[in-house]
Amino acid sequence: MKRIITLATVGLLTAASAFAQGENPHGLYKLQRLGYENGRPDHVPELTQYKYFSDFVPVTIMLMRNTPKEYIYVLKQDEPHPYVFTGDVAVGEDGRGTRIYGTDSNHVTVKWYNTIRPGNGDLFPMNQFITEYYDRNGFERQMQRSIEMLQQKHEQPNHRLAGCWRLVGTYKQVEGERVLTSTPADTYKIYGDKDVTCLICRGDQIMGATILYRAMEYKPETKDANTAGFSEGGSTENEEGAATAGVIKWKNDNSFEAITIRPNDTVVEELWKRSTLPEAFQKLFGTQKP
Repeated sequence: MKRIITLATVGLLTAASAFAQGENPHGLYKLQRLGYENGRPDHVPELTQYKYFSDFVPVTIMLMRNTPKEYIYVLKQDEPHPYVFTGDVAVGEDGRGTRIYGTDSNHVTVKWYNTIRPGNGDLFPMNQFITEYYDRNGFERQMQRSIEMLQQKHEQPNHRLAGCWRLVGTYKQVEGERVLTSTPADTYKIYGDKDVTCLICRGDQIMGATILYRAMEYKPETKDANTAGFSEGGSTENEEGAATAGVIKWKNDNSFEAITIRPNDTVVEELWKRSTLPEAFQKLFGTQKP
């Protein structure tokens, strides 16, 4: 009787394990190594790359800069549909579709046939399958924190600047008049208690969107409730770097002017309004707020 119960238990555990390995990937994973064909050994890449899987679309995240002052990465949309578990089997009519397998809450394997990434033949050889192994180890704090802010999961800060804002435009002098001019890209900022995440995109286009994460300090003025100081990119607990300082002039609770001075002494005046992220980014990061 004990043997029957033991065998049944083992069977249930095996079935549960198999089910877990068949999950659709969801959330943030970091690239750990690359696998190749024809017996070539696996390689641990020097680049820092993540994938973010969602119920909307999958994106590759490529880290561009990691300095004490700022953390910058770029998004590349992989497909117009979510990735789902396939197993390591032929996908698509030619068998070269992307395979998703080895998935559970901590791991995912992505196997794809390279006809589109010719820039680095040693790292990504053309016209063959490349296997990318991802897991949830080794996240940079800045990456994890900025994703949480984009998901609107950051803690509730205790100052007026908290939340998401959209850049309306920049003030310029045109024939002696102060004129508000639009910017070529759409810019959004999500302010936390001591940090800020900035999204630069073109409308709902995810491909090529750039995200910057920085330290931030908000300094409310006691004499004038509608004026405050702020700095971005400077020092926090364990980071050092020159901050970009400025002044905020509140028009109301949903709009403000930010005045900063660039290193070349150019004064920049911007108008910001409270906002949400573009719809595609809300769907990507799961906020879906109107």
